[in-house]
Amino acid sequence: MRNMVLAMVLTIIAGGLNGSFAVPTKYARQWKWENIWSVWGVWGMLILPWALAFATVPHAIALYGHTPADQWMLLILFGAGFGLAQIFFGLGIAALGIALNFAIAIGISTAFGSIVPFLSQHAEKVRTREGFFFFAGIFLMLAGIVVSAAAGLQKERQLRLRSAVAAGAPGKKMGFAAGLILCILAGLGSPLNNFGAAFCTPMIQKAVAMGASTTNEYNVIWAPFLTASLVPYLIYCGYLWRKNRSFHLFGAPKSAINWGYGFIMAALWMGSTAIYGVAMSRIGNMGPVLGWPLFMSVIILASSGWGFMTGEWKGAGLKAVNIMVVAIALLIMGFCTLAYSGTLG
Repeated sequence: MRNMVLAMVLTIIAGGLNGSFAVPTKYARQWKWENIWSVWGVWGMLILPWALAFATVPHAIALYGHTPADQWMLLILFGAGFGLAQIFFGLGIAALGIALNFAIAIGISTAFGSIVPFLSQHAEKVRTREGFFFFAGIFLMLAGIVVSAAAGLQKERQLRLRSAVAAGAPGKKMGFAAGLILCILAGLGSPLNNFGAAFCTPMIQKAVAMGASTTNEYNVIWAPFLTASLVPYLIYCGYLWRKNRSFHLFGAPKSAINWGYGFIMAALWMGSTAIYGVAMSRIGNMGPVLGWPLFMSVIILASSGWGFMTGEWKGAGLKAVNIMVVAIALLIMGFCTLAYSGTLG
């Protein structure tokens, strides 16, 4: 029980860091999207994960050298898919806006990222009390995400209306069908890091056998997984550098602080991933099932909080804010129900 409580606290911290890591982008002046996010990618998907792996996993080089090809293939495939999902996620935001994109993509990733490991690894628990509360928690959380989408739509509708009145022109029409496909692809790809943790256990077990602490056991998979994720991500950034002629902005006057912002983003994001791994090791083999939905819910709560504090909801109207409060309440009930289901196991 004590391990479960500690794991939930660590997961909340990890989610808070993850929900906060993008805040520095609001202050990165002169740079375009592909500049700040590529700096984040190199630090967060390459340098910091490998530094963490070599610092916490004894005999890491020997371990990686003796890892079977099928494990490498899983990590590379999951990693590349996760990198593509991040691209789809950004394109979905451009097509549908932040609120609807987050709701659809995170809603799908929460359900898909929890239910698949549960059914594949713990199918015998489906008809138990634990299974009942697990699915009840998933339902509450998805309901909260849907309601948060309604709040986001209400906010965007209100802001668009005000903008149209001020400009004397109709609001911008979005390509919903294309945006919906992108959001679905992002949602299906986002839990691939969770699958990497769930289905690459032989590498994790070998790391422990070679002296790695169970607290840091998941660090062995993040480095190769995220490196594979970086490849399609940087290819896309390279395309944008050429298209937008933005590569020279890395050396633009008065933009040196942006490099620091990119590092801070990576440190928050990678710290979140590492702490999430520690939390899963505390929960045990139910980590990918219980930790993932809680992790995603706290990300939504944290990012919503930053949205309020940085003025994203200014002018959205009281109705949108009230709907968002209901969504947050549903999310809290959802991950509390999931935590309770874990105690039954």
